[in-house]
Amino acid sequence: MVEGRDPKLVDGRGASVSQLFSVRYGLDYYQREYTWSRRNMQELLDDLARRFLEHWKSGHERSKVRYYEPYFLGPIVTYQGDITYLVDGQQRFTSLLLLLTHLRKLMLEDDDLEEDARELDKLIWSRQFGKRSFTLDVSERAVCMDALLLGKEFSLPNGTSPSVRNLWERGCDLAEDFPDILRGEPLPYFTDWLLSRVCLVDIQAHDRDHGWEIFETMNDRGARLTPLDLLKSFLLSRAGQNHADMNASWRAMLTCLAKDGASPSDFVKTLLQARYVDPTTPGVEQIDGAFHEWVREHSELLGLRRPDQYRAFITDILVPCAKRYALIQRASTELVPGLESVRYNADNGLTAQFLLLTAVMNPGDDDDTFRQKARLVADYLDLVLARRMANSAAIQNVELMPEITRLVPLVRDAAGIDELSAVLGREVAELGYDFSGLNTFGLRGDNRKQVRYLLARMTAFAEEGTQNPNRTAEYLGLAGSSPHEIEHIWENHYERHKEVGSEERFRQQRDRLGALLLLPKSDNASYRDDVYERKVEYYQRQNVLAASLHPAVYTRHPRLQRFFDLHGLAKQVRPYPDTFPPSAIGERQQLYRRLCELIWEPTGLGLSVPQGVAEARPASRRAHYGISPAQLIASGLLKADSTLRATNKGNTYKAVLLGDGRVRLENGASYESLSTAGQIVLNRGSCNGWKLWQVETEHGWESLFNLRRRALERGLLE
Repeated sequence: MVEGRDPKLVDGRGASVSQLFSVRYGLDYYQREYTWSRRNMQELLDDLARRFLEHWKSGHERSKVRYYEPYFLGPIVTYQGDITYLVDGQQRFTSLLLLLTHLRKLMLEDDDLEEDARELDKLIWSRQFGKRSFTLDVSERAVCMDALLLGKEFSLPNGTSPSVRNLWERGCDLAEDFPDILRGEPLPYFTDWLLSRVCLVDIQAHDRDHGWEIFETMNDRGARLTPLDLLKSFLLSRAGQNHADMNASWRAMLTCLAKDGASPSDFVKTLLQARYVDPTTPGVEQIDGAFHEWVREHSELLGLRRPDQYRAFITDILVPCAKRYALIQRASTELVPGLESVRYNADNGLTAQFLLLTAVMNPGDDDDTFRQKARLVADYLDLVLARRMANSAAIQNVELMPEITRLVPLVRDAAGIDELSAVLGREVAELGYDFSGLNTFGLRGDNRKQVRYLLARMTAFAEEGTQNPNRTAEYLGLAGSSPHEIEHIWENHYERHKEVGSEERFRQQRDRLGALLLLPKSDNASYRDDVYERKVEYYQRQNVLAASLHPAVYTRHPRLQRFFDLHGLAKQVRPYPDTFPPSAIGERQQLYRRLCELIWEPTGLGLSVPQGVAEARPASRRAHYGISPAQLIASGLLKADSTLRATNKGNTYKAVLLGDGRVRLENGASYESLSTAGQIVLNRGSCNGWKLWQVETEHGWESLFNLRRRALERGLLE
């Protein structure tokens, strides 16, 4: 203890994540449930990724991480009993425990990182009296955490508490929401940074009662003025008159937002970024925190000079835009007619859509015009996500935010619906992806939700085309029921499908999109191990995509045949009455690709794609962090179209390094990074492509990692 310090005073100390997680914690009785939503977890991941990527560069030594800037995650409150009890901060702490568990899983897939994964074990769990005890030790969570740690299935029993349900859902979400840019080469660097440079303040109470007192003080008492309160004070103080009316308008705005579950602070931050920010705007980072200060310092940028302009900012901008922000908030949680894509985008984790949707809010537009603009933006983003899914490209916010930010001034300046349609149509014409990736697309450990989304949209489109109701919400579980599940047409028995060759080849074929359907959970479970001849009899009673495998459907349901004829699909679909051979998978793959092209056909979405412009361009807009393969080619260290090879567990995989740095695999699929291509061929959640892929040099076959290292040592790369 510091000399002279009063031992009755509250003591607080800064601690890194690794220091905090070296202690075992319990929860006291007054702790609330673990309530974090998927959006909360995504925001944490986005914040961590952005801060880390400000410093990390490809080619850094891991030791350099100790000099990266630290990141403060806030306070926790603890007290010492028979163990250390966590009084406040369990939401962040639980989420960090889930993140560490997921990082461990990714590291275990890379032989070079197995030792790092074992070090994480020490922070995640320990053995107590012969059984596993997690760092945050809550008995009702133990089975769920075991399943997440060991990659086991876990069924939520009846009466499951909200904490356990959320714990399982957030843990599963991490497989798809963990940013792609952090997988592969950056993974160990990010883990080192998280453990050593991300910190919290541990406020240490003397005992349970003292902890409860601190908990109450921090959460219930003496509500401090927020940036929102301070913004209101600033605006009203400059309004000059009609303060009562201005206050009433402000309160009405808050009520409108609260009714649909929108955060007033999030609304103001999003509005400022969408309406007033462009690439040259100063101090933009301040908006995320003290946005009231940013408004005060940049009032002229907002057109705030005279009292009447301050009044108009409240009545003519904030209030009408709040009503529309509340609408898109509601559309992100329920299906609003005409704005269904807002809900789909939210379910796919694209919280960044709010920025672009807010950018098209013109207070002078009537409600119908705004809805049409919002629909165009949401449908465009849905198209972008679908194409990226089909090409195994990242769909996380941290990856897409630079593109969305670039688009903000373009859509904001679009004068009307036709001009907005033209702006977004030009963007479609320049997208780096079409649906050709579906030729080789399949189910992996980290894209189950994306596969289900594509299957749901295709199945609903076919159902609607045969004059049945659109059941997208039901298939995705957005209507209050459990989502439908992915059905493998091939049962999981290699001995029944040896015609494909090796067992690895069987696994790959079985997981291809053309070998998958969508079925209700109960039916999927009952069909799972049946042979195809029996399954196809069940399929004819299911949705039309499943039923189309049975020949009787074509005579009993002429609407199905008319649907296929209408869209030119007759040559791409046929029944398979007795067997589903490997060739059928490829045929169904082509059918699915064509269905996606029809669903997301730009002109059908109201987007005006210019004539004579190729819809897909090879160049990628993805940001590079440090050295990229394209730089090695540009410097002459590698040749474009060089053959790459990778070996793993006795298997050899070949690829071609294209001139723009993309990697084209033997099946024709191309990927933006070495690591993504490695993840695909090895079917892993993470892979360091620099170490996996080899190229032939004068020294023989050597890894691109070694080639890059020699080039750096010789000063050939900056």
